[in-house]
Amino acid sequence: MSAIQETAEPVRVVVFADFVCPYSYLAVDQIDRLAREYNVQPLWRPHLLHPETPPEGAAREDNAESGARRERLHAWIKEMAPDQYPKIRFPARRQYSFRAFEALEFARARGLDFAYKTAVYDLMWTEGGDIGELETLMAAAERVGIDPEDMKVALEDRLYAQRAFDAVTQARDLGITQTPTIILGRTRINGWHYYEVLQSVMEQQGARPMAGDASEPAAAHASM
Repeated sequence: MSAIQETAEPVRVVVFADFVCPYSYLAVDQIDRLAREYNVQPLWRPHLLHPETPPEGAAREDNAESGARRERLHAWIKEMAPDQYPKIRFPARRQYSFRAFEALEFARARGLDFAYKTAVYDLMWTEGGDIGELETLMAAAERVGIDPEDMKVALEDRLYAQRAFDAVTQARDLGITQTPTIILGRTRINGWHYYEVLQSVMEQQGARPMAGDASEPAAAHASM
């Protein structure tokens, strides 16, 4: 490891995202890779895109305009993320995010939020799970070593609802309006960008990739 790597402060990485956002899903692999290659501890925080969505979810608009938007989205992902596009299962309904945010806060209290967010995205976007359903969130918990029954109790009793609400409020107070919004040190990046853009921003602030294969990052515990 170089002297720069030994003495420089790690670049702070924070991602504001909603599980229901396809662009946020595309950012998961990028941020996981950034964590490995630069040995940083990203903090994944909630931003609620659709507060109007009820707990049971909602039907998507079905008209010419919404159909055209979906076609544009599919075409964009196919061009910009061709490796990921074939794996994606686009939800038929708009799903309810807030319960998943509560689950994320539960995982964060156990130091497993970074791994947990990946499990939730995978279940929703590649396996057809509904993140508004308790069973999906429990399945994600089991994948990362959290007792799913403990999570069930916490979610049914709404033990982490206030923390999730505070996190959503914080994102709004910070002026977050787009997902993903990625903060790399002093730089705020709105929306999805190629990984090379994130690399460039990191290295402009003194970060250098780890030599050889980086180990899995520890879970982030820092607060905003």
